[in-house]
Formats: sequence, C-alpha cells, structure tokens
Amino acid sequence: MSNNLLQTPPVDETVTPRRNLPVNIWAFFGALIVAFEVFVLIRWVSGPFFERVPTGPSDPPALMKGILLAWQIGSIPTTLALTYWFVIRPWRRDRRLGIDGILTIAFLTMWWQDPISSYGGHWFTYNTWMFNRGSWVNSIPGWNSYGEPGAMLSEPLLFTPFAYCYIFVPVMLFGSWFMRKLRSRWPSMSALSLILWTYLLMMSFDFVLEGLAWLPMGIFAYQGGHWGIFPSHYFKFPIHEALTIGGTFTIGAALRFFVDDKGHGFFERGAEEVRGGAVKKTAVRAFAAIAVVQLGFFLTYNVPNFWVGMHSTDWNQDIQKRSYFTSGICGADTDRACPGPAVPLSRNDNSNPEGGGSSYVTPGGGIAVPPDTHVPDSIPFDTPDNK
Repeated sequence: MSNNLLQTPPVDETVTPRRNLPVNIWAFFGALIVAFEVFVLIRWVSGPFFERVPTGPSDPPALMKGILLAWQIGSIPTTLALTYWFVIRPWRRDRRLGIDGILTIAFLTMWWQDPISSYGGHWFTYNTWMFNRGSWVNSIPGWNSYGEPGAMLSEPLLFTPFAYCYIFVPVMLFGSWFMRKLRSRWPSMSALSLILWTYLLMMSFDFVLEGLAWLPMGIFAYQGGHWGIFPSHYFKFPIHEALTIGGTFTIGAALRFFVDDKGHGFFERGAEEVRGGAVKKTAVRAFAAIAVVQLGFFLTYNVPNFWVGMHSTDWNQDIQKRSYFTSGICGADTDRACPGPAVPLSRNDNSNPEGGGSSYVTPGGGIAVPPDTHVPDSIPFDTPDNK
C-alpha cells in the first residue's frame, strides 16, 4: 500500500472555518417564528373561523362608539408615520437601519401573540363592536379555549395590529430616555438597578394607559383578571396586567438602551460579518430582533397570564350584561356559564368548527355534553369476581 494514502492531507491555515454568528442564530429562530405566524394566519383566513363575532343585542353608548371609531381610523396613519420615520426614511437616506428601525420592524410582528394568554381559558375580550373577523386563536395548533365561528375571542383588525407599533415604539423611546437620565444622574448605577427602576415606571405607565384610558373607553375588558381595581365595573383593571406588560415594555426600552459602540444590541453580535449586501445584513438583523422581542413578550406576558386564563375570577355583572364584551363565549343567549372558580375548564375541539370538545357547565349549574362528545364509561376493576 502506498504511503501517500496514509498521509494526512495538508491543512490550509489561511482558510478560516465559518462560525455560527450570534446574529445568525437569533435570525434563524426569528424566521421560524415568522413562518409559524404566517402559517397560523393563513389557516385562519382560509378556514371557517374567519367570521365576524357580532355585537349582540347590547348597543354600546354613542360616546364609546365614537371613541372606538377614532382609534380604528387613527391607528393606520399613525403606524405608517412611525414606520416611515424609523424604517423607510433612514433606509432611503443611508441604506441602513439603526436600532430604532430594527426594533420597529420587530414590534410590527408582535400582534399575533396578543390573544395567546387565553390558550387555556378565557380571561379577557375585545369590544366586538369594532371591526373583526373573529381571530386566529382557534387556528393555533392545540388551542383549548372554547370558540366557534361567530362566537369566540375576537381581535379588532383596525386596532390590534397597529397598536403594537404606535404603543411600543414611543414606550421604547420613553423608557430608554429614562434609563439615560438615571445613568447621567447616577453614573455608577448598575444595569439591574436601571432595569428595575424602568420596570416600576412602565407599570405606572400601563396603569394610566389601560386602567385610566383604554378600559373606560371600552376597547376591551379584563373579566377574569386578578387583584382588580374597579372590580365591579366593565373597566376593571387587574394589577397583574401592569406587572406583566410592564416587563414587556421594559424589555423594549432595555434593547434600545443597552447597545455597543456600533449601536447594535446583544442579539446583533456579528452582524458586520454577515456575508452579503446591505439588504441581507438588515434582514438578518431584523429577524434576530423579531426573535428577541417575541420571546420577551411570550415569557413576560403570555406565560404568566396563561395561568390567569386557567384560574379566571368570576366575570362581574357589569361585563356580563354587555353582549359586546361576552363575544358569544358565555352568558345570556348561550348555553355556557362564564368562567370563574366554580366553573371547570372545558377543552375545545379545534377540528370541529361547531365547537365540540369536552362537556361544560351551563348557566345555573347544569352539565351539557356536545353531541359529538363521548363521555367515557366507568370500567370495573379487574377482580376475581368479575373475570
């Protein structure tokens, strides 16, 4: 045998092995999240749940209607203006985006997570007087909460997708400005202290935004929330909402504040080494930001509030008497009792657009078994007497 066959091939030390850049890893997961989001939305639009949830017999007050209409009309131009200022304008000028533009793109993808905290049980609803086509929740694989076409958790399509831009972008700017002021006043303040003080600010901001503005306006209701302020009214504000969304707001502010000398966040490490032109580099950075923002939203808001959905408080009378807040999910004109400690969770059958799934409690304490549902029989134990 020739000795040449046993020799190790020479290694070209001038060639540097490709390494997995942090920004590429984050971007990979960001792309997966966007792909899943698109899958769910297509499944919704092409399926039976793409149907309006009606207002019902209750008619919102004229002032409430006017406010809801104003929010829906103003949402689109406001979002377009912010997108132009932070994304389109700097791209046309410099052919690159700063951290503001990258995070703005990421915020524009967050809205699909809006109802996910109700995965295991309903604890909030939107006002169905606003334009809706149901929602994509029952198109999410494994979704448990009850819903059928025309009677389900709705999402106002002229409000929710845009609110995640025109709320999170100003909050990001406000929060990072606050961090900068703290650092200027106390230069030795640690990063953890900055984040904690900003978190307190964001919780207070959310109470003003939701507790004192949006909820009294009738945009949505937190029926099943815990530790409620104004607990007997339709504008009940649960304190856990501020605790959770305050954390999400703080993440947005921190991502903008804690950047390196190139203006990049931690999730963009290695962005300058990405092969390709400006478009590819920007796309990779944007997908990386999407992964971080969506993960932060999921962990700080949807995971803890999933517990709330599975442990709903009683829906108060002021909410139950307004059909535009019950969404056909429960209460009057339905055969389902509204969630509460005395009402067990019922699992929904997503394969059946007419509902189906497990048995459920009717108003007054009865039990209903859907026609397509089989309640298992009691099987006797295996004993010598019944063999």
